[in-house]
Amino acid sequence: MARKARVATGGSLDPEAAPELIPAWRERIQTQLVGWYAEVARDLPWRDDRDPYRILVSETMLVQTTVKAVIPFFSRFLDRFPTVEVLAAADEAEVVKAWEGLGYYRRARQLHRAAQVIVSKHQGKVPDDPAALLALPGVGRYIAGAILSFAFDRPAPIVEANTQRVLARWLAWDEPIRTSKSQARFWEAAGRIVPEVNPGTFNQAFMELGALVCLPRNPLCLACPVAADCGARILGRQDALPVVADRPAPLEVAEACVVAIDAGRVLVVKRGPGVLWEGFWEFPTIHLAGPDPARRSFGVSVALDEGVRRITGVSTSVGPTATTLKFGVTKHRVTLAIHLARSLSGDPDPAPGHVEAKWASLNELAALTMGSATRRVVAWLGKSGGEGHRS
Repeated sequence: MARKARVATGGSLDPEAAPELIPAWRERIQTQLVGWYAEVARDLPWRDDRDPYRILVSETMLVQTTVKAVIPFFSRFLDRFPTVEVLAAADEAEVVKAWEGLGYYRRARQLHRAAQVIVSKHQGKVPDDPAALLALPGVGRYIAGAILSFAFDRPAPIVEANTQRVLARWLAWDEPIRTSKSQARFWEAAGRIVPEVNPGTFNQAFMELGALVCLPRNPLCLACPVAADCGARILGRQDALPVVADRPAPLEVAEACVVAIDAGRVLVVKRGPGVLWEGFWEFPTIHLAGPDPARRSFGVSVALDEGVRRITGVSTSVGPTATTLKFGVTKHRVTLAIHLARSLSGDPDPAPGHVEAKWASLNELAALTMGSATRRVVAWLGKSGGEGHRS
């Protein structure tokens, strides 16, 4: 028991404290985990075959996104872009539109560029060389490891949200998991644990354990096939690990968006290149000083009328706040005040930072690429029918 506790304690790069260096420990982990996976594996669409393109798509989608959220997007995306050649030939706007609602749109653009590189430099074949994979836009160590092991059966390690949690408990690692030291330790251990035989199946089982059993809170240790070899379980620390440092509080941001209405149409603008939400359509949006627009009267009309004219070239008469939305974007918590307005004069003439402005019917909005917050405004507008619009 003393030897087990010493092996499990971790927290050091001392090889004597690394359980994965013990052949019997590795073999038990590998055998028991793969056997368990054969019985409980979820039926996920990207597991239907070992096509590296499908794996590239699914793993890109799964970054910072749950399996449940990804499943419908994955199927629709592959219906639209069934091969890497079709994806490479598509317009970026079309790819981003197909990604709409999944979030983290930079991933869609990187996947599109990766497809173009695969077609131009690798004859349309996803490479099986680690260096070539890592050179693809958006492909980091984890996605490369997933492709190499799942598609090509290479013994490549993987460390992501689920497996790093499992590793932290197996190793009884008592340092914050997001530090560079912790990440180096996890990659080291994962590289030693992944077997030469059926590494893809093992890596799938590894992630499945974190997803279904080794949960962030209240891990289901009684259902775990490798609980007897888990350092945290041996030490009774499974609820205390992993150590996750507190995230900083989100930065409060206040914005106002103006829904200008004219003859049943609304005024929208498209953001230009090199800015947040590049290529997305939105209602004219103005950043406000201070965190809570609901607490001030804004000198509403003057400030927002001028803001809309500056952004779009259209003169408007803006009404009071009709409703507010709250949402998160990266490190920010945004309070968005929505104002209805009527057009006074002027044809759309977008300011720098926006490449296009136009009047569009509510039906036409469905075809435009928009972020989730703007879609919420559209949904509200559809339900309210523009009630409160100033005539």
